[in-house]
Formats: sequence, structure tokens, C-alpha cells
Amino acid sequence: MSTGSAAIPLLKAAPRPEQVAERLAGGPWGGLELCLMPADVADDRALDAAVRAVSEADPAPARVTAEAPVAWPSGAFVRVDELTVEAREGIERSADFAARIGSSVLTIHLFVPQEPAAFRAARGVDEEAVHAFLDVFADACAQRGVTPLIENVPPILRMRTGGVFLSPIGGHWRDLLAWRVRVPTLGFTLDTSHAALFRTFGVAAPAQFAVEDPDELELDRYVAELAPHARVAHVSDAAGVLGEGLPYGEGELDLDPVVRRLAAAGVPAIVAEINEPDPARSPAMKAGYRAIEAALREPARPWRPRAPRLRPERFDWPGVVGRRDPLPAVLELEEHFAGRRVLITGGAGSIGTALANLLHGFRPSAITLLDLHEASLTADRRARAPEELARTDHVLCDVRERARLEEEVARARPDVVFHLAAYKHVDWAERFPEEFAATNLDGSWNVLRAAGDAIVVVASTDKAARAAGRYGRSKRLMEALAALAGADTWGRCAAVRLVNVLGSAGSASDLFLRQARAGVPLTVTDGGMRRYWITMGHAATLVAHGALSAAAGVPLVTAAEPVTLTVGQLAERVWGGAGRPGAPDVALLGVRAGETMEEVLVGPGEVLGQERFAGCVPIEGTVALPGDVAHELVARLDAEPDRAVRRALWARALARPLVPATAAP
Repeated sequence: MSTGSAAIPLLKAAPRPEQVAERLAGGPWGGLELCLMPADVADDRALDAAVRAVSEADPAPARVTAEAPVAWPSGAFVRVDELTVEAREGIERSADFAARIGSSVLTIHLFVPQEPAAFRAARGVDEEAVHAFLDVFADACAQRGVTPLIENVPPILRMRTGGVFLSPIGGHWRDLLAWRVRVPTLGFTLDTSHAALFRTFGVAAPAQFAVEDPDELELDRYVAELAPHARVAHVSDAAGVLGEGLPYGEGELDLDPVVRRLAAAGVPAIVAEINEPDPARSPAMKAGYRAIEAALREPARPWRPRAPRLRPERFDWPGVVGRRDPLPAVLELEEHFAGRRVLITGGAGSIGTALANLLHGFRPSAITLLDLHEASLTADRRARAPEELARTDHVLCDVRERARLEEEVARARPDVVFHLAAYKHVDWAERFPEEFAATNLDGSWNVLRAAGDAIVVVASTDKAARAAGRYGRSKRLMEALAALAGADTWGRCAAVRLVNVLGSAGSASDLFLRQARAGVPLTVTDGGMRRYWITMGHAATLVAHGALSAAAGVPLVTAAEPVTLTVGQLAERVWGGAGRPGAPDVALLGVRAGETMEEVLVGPGEVLGQERFAGCVPIEGTVALPGDVAHELVARLDAEPDRAVRRALWARALARPLVPATAAP
């Protein structure tokens, strides 16, 4: 095996005389990668100036590589699905630049930058348009004796101009391999930071890029797949979802073995591509260069991939609702959760697990998953990667046990609490009202009391809008308790009215899928029942955005634009999505106690406000439940040490109507 001695480290600069001189000072250095700016390809005069900045450098760089700009002179982003006149001219001038400075390669990003709303609405990319763009790029390079390279991209694109963008292609190593098959002259530039960020986001929000197995996105897998055809590697550290281009050794990556494997695979140029606070200076970049040099002195060792782990069988729930999930507010979530401590009750349930996955991407210092269900806690612990387990505490605890809960919350010291633990089946609430009172009310009040100054988000339901049955009334009362706690000195609280979450454990959609896969009739209560539906990814994002809403003083939110389907329509879509032909066989069960034929999002006196965070809309207006009801209950319950008495008082509250019989649609 090669020791990697043929690989040459490079520094990175824009083709500006002062920046080139600063990079070359203090050498000798192996050379430079020159990254064109939009203005450099505006016209021939600008291109000539960029070339002179390199050719007249003293000392001259020993080796150079070239990279195309990320935007054209007009300000339009470079998109590989848009071959405009400006794009053609930009490609030609970029290839000219590479040839004239003596670079044997030219890198361009394989991306189609889209704003979140456009990304969510898009149905993939125009592959013919991408093919046309890459053909022109490859031909322009071939005419000048330059090898065209495409680079993998991160999940979240900041684009140096502010804002957040995503690309439907270019993040996964499979995308680069697929386009090399169609345009065989393409080579690769492999970016370590981008690959690591894409994996982190793939774990946090897998539905955004249809990630089925996060383990295939390990950085070492990118090296194994792309390095044999890579001519350049961009090496920097990474952290979380947004920590891109960090100094070597100051993030989460073990870069030394990666650098050695890149060199052993024959990658000739390894660029220390590190984001400097001041682009005019390069101390971190030069330190990274020296670290790469040191790593190359040792031989590479074979990569041993992680042992495959059991994964749940995938189902296309976004396909059922016909849209992508809303994008999490990555900048705000990073600000609120990085380095913070989080506690999630019901944390081993479906939504709790998805929420924890999402929040781990923003690197909280610790997440405590508190749950009463031992098997679910154990399953979550076994499914998590070692780096997540290091920040996760699994706690077996019942929210109905006030003293024990207070001990665990005090030990976790959370900055944010998500209260998801609940009983949720409407017919069981009618049969066992005291159990629902004990969990959904007394347990919720225990959590609110124990949370102290933490931000608290409680999970409610659209059934609370009408509060027609005991389950809906338990959640309506819980909303009032959260509002009461938020008005007190304990901290900021918000309730999130969830709707039906596709694929959640024990839900109708989960049952339909298991029945469809088994080929047995689907058990439907009433095919005409109309319900709101969102995906698990939407639910996790909605609950996380509930914390942002609570911090902003918004006490009640719900899902923005959930899809409305009858139970019969859902059954048909799940049946077809499971690969079953024709219409599903259905066994009708009849409407269960406590159920209604149609749900609503808001009750009397309430209206939906303007969407502030994606997929999350505030509920505004008067609260139908009188505040003195909650105050009276709390005053009596806090003074009552006997749990059985408290349970009976809560159950009595559930027996009386809370809102008028009618509710707004």
C-alpha cells in the first residue's frame, strides 16, 4: 500500500495579489488552490487580472488547482440545471483561467441551490438540464486540456450571501458516481466537511434527502467510493449540522486517517480548505496544512466499516401526503440548542425518538430521554450511534410519580423540556378516565412544576379544539395548565396541537401499514372520517419549533397546512405504497367511543395566525377554557399529597364540558 507520499498539500486563496502573497508567505508551501469569485469571470479584463495575480506571484506557487465560482457576476447562483448565456460564459472563462494558470483541473459544485420553500415544493431536478450543463462544462475543460471535477456539497448551503439554501443533488456520494456514469470524463473533488455535515443532517432529518441508512454516509465511505476518481480533496473539520470548514482538529472528525487514505487512493492534491474569520489572513489554514503534512508521513490503515445495524423497514410517508417535510429552522435551532441541556418525557416514543434525532444535529450538551416503557428505552439505546450515546441519558421513570420525577429533572438540569408522555387513544379515555387523568393531567402538572425556569413545550392534540371527549378535554386542560405555568415565574411554556402523525406507533397509519405488508384486510373504523395528517419529520420539526415559539412568548401553536384525508383515502394510499395492487380489502369496525367524524384545528374564539417557523403556525385569540378553572384545580391539587385524591379530582374535571359544542373549521 502506498504511504501517500505523492499527495501534495495546498493552501487556498482567491486570485487577488494581496491574498496570494499572504498565502505564500512563510513557506515553502506545496501550492495553492485558486477559487474564482463572481467578478473574476465578468469579462476578459477581469479574467486577465485574476490570471496575473497568480502568474506574477513571487514566489510562484509550486502547484495550482482551480475552482469555479459559486455565483455568476449577476449574482445568480451557479446551478447545474441552468445553462444560461451567463452560465456558458462563466464556464468558458473558468476553464480559461484553469488552463492559463497551469491547473490540470477545474472544480465546480454539483448543486442546485433552492430556498426552503422551493426545495419543499420541487419534485427532484431536471436531469436533462443537468446533463446539458455538465456536458458543456466537460467539453469546455477538454478543449483546454483540463480535467472537469464535481464536488459534493453540504445539506445546508449558506452561499456567502446570507440565508439558507438546499440542493436536491450533490450531497450523497451516489449522486457524484451517477453523474460520472453519464458524463465519463468527470472526476471528483471530495470535501470532508461537506460529507460529515450531510451525514449529520441525514440522521437529524432523514426524510429531507430520503436517507435510508445513515451509516452509508460515514466519511470513510465517501473516501472509499469517491477517492479512486478524485483529483482534489478539500480537508477541514466539521461539527453538527452547520459547523462547516472548521480548523483541523477542532471539530468532530478524526482527519489524520482520512488524509492518509485519500493519499493512498492516489488523490494528488489535498487542500487545507478552512474558513478563516478574516480571509486576508490564514493562520488556521496554515496550521491545517502542517497537520496534513504530518499525517502524510504515516502509512494508511485499511478502513473497517461499522457493523450493519438493524434498521426499520422504510416506507415513503412523505409520498402519502405528497410533499416534502418543512425544513427545520436550522439557524434558530442552532442558537437555542447548541450546548444546552434537553429533557424529553415520552422520549422513547415515536415522536420523542424523532425529536431527539433532530436535536442531536444541533449538538446540545445532553439529551435525557425519560420514559416508562423499558423496551422502547432499550431499543432506542441500542439503535443510537456511539457519538449520540455519549450525549444521551436514558431514564426509566413515570411522570405520575411526582417525587421521583422531580429527582430526575433536578439531576438532568434541563434548559428545555419537551413533555410528550401521554395516553392518546380516545376510546380508552372514555373507559379509563382516571388513568388518563393521572397521566395527561397530574403527570403533566408534575412536569410543569418540576421544570423550574426551563422552557417547556407540551404536546397537545387537535382533539383539544372541540374537547368533545375525555381525551380531548384532558389535552385542553393541559393547554390551560401550560398557559398558567407560563404566566407564573417558572418560565416560558407553549403547547403544540399535534395532528395525526403518519407511522407513529399504535396509530391507524402504523396499523394499516403492518396489515398491508401482511396482506390482510385493513381494519377501518369509518372510511368517511376526515383527519389532518403530517409526517414524523414534520411532527419533530413542529415540536422543536414549539420551543422557539415558547421562547418568543407564543403560548399555542399547531401544524401549518396539514394534509386532510379521510381514513378511507389514507387506507388506499398506504395499501398502494406497500406495493399491494388494486383497492384494499377493508373490515369496518364502526366509530369508537369519544370519536368524531371530523377534526378541527381551532376552537371558538381562536384563529390561525401567520406562519413564523416552517410547518408551525400560532393559534391566536381568546382561550375558551376559563383561567379560574385551572387556578382552582391547581390550588387544590398542589396542597393534596395523596395521588389517588389528585387523580379523582382531575377525573372529575374531565367529566364536565370545557368549550361550547361548536368550533371553527
